[in-house]
Amino acid sequence: QACHQLEEPFFQTPHAAEDCEDCHGAGGEHLAAGGDMSLSFREKAPEVSTAQCLDCHQSMPEISAFAHSAHGRGNLSCVSCHQVHPQETNFGLLKAERTDLCVGCHQATRAEFQKPYHHPVLEGAMDCVDCHSPHLEERRPLRRLALGADEGCLDCHSDKKGPFAFEHLPLKVNGCQSCHQPHGSVNARLLDRAQVAQLCLECHTMTPGVAGSQPPAFHDLRSSRFRSCTTCHREIHGSNSSPLFMR
Repeated sequence: QACHQLEEPFFQTPHAAEDCEDCHGAGGEHLAAGGDMSLSFREKAPEVSTAQCLDCHQSMPEISAFAHSAHGRGNLSCVSCHQVHPQETNFGLLKAERTDLCVGCHQATRAEFQKPYHHPVLEGAMDCVDCHSPHLEERRPLRRLALGADEGCLDCHSDKKGPFAFEHLPLKVNGCQSCHQPHGSVNARLLDRAQVAQLCLECHTMTPGVAGSQPPAFHDLRSSRFRSCTTCHREIHGSNSSPLFMR
């Protein structure tokens, strides 16, 4: 520290309890070379700094698998999002607010959060990490794993979790994204289609190989009455009383 003056916020982090050489290696040659031999990670490959971080953090199951996640395979390193020597403590060891870090790269997702119907992430009511794990990829794309459906969704929408006596097949096979856009949509309830009937008929047709029965003949789709499927089939996420998900 005689040559490298660290900012005061660094001493408020857990890293302050470590010696510089714990991360940067022995400084003898660096000192002998008059400082010309750099021990910084800035010019090194991402996997080098990641390996150094994991030397301490490998005991944390979620973080230890970072190299195999989409972020790790994409040549990102820990210091892409984290600051080891922070100059201020507003964000802890992050370089910015968590949401700002995510949408800074994922611009298309930022645009989805600005659609008329969206999860309130940009408003600060939710974080990307409520549904995604930035370090661990149990289920692509970086989604937190749950058996049968999306854990991130069901953590909030617990009434849809079940188990139900009568399950709706799309939820068991493809999860919530069978019908909903997870980030934002121009349709109410984040649905894929503007009309509920359009969404239901993607499965409930005469098309061979589609796992959905055709609606009975009295469902005259020319009538608005029969284009609002969930008016009658209200328990569409699953039911304990009706195999047709009737109320």
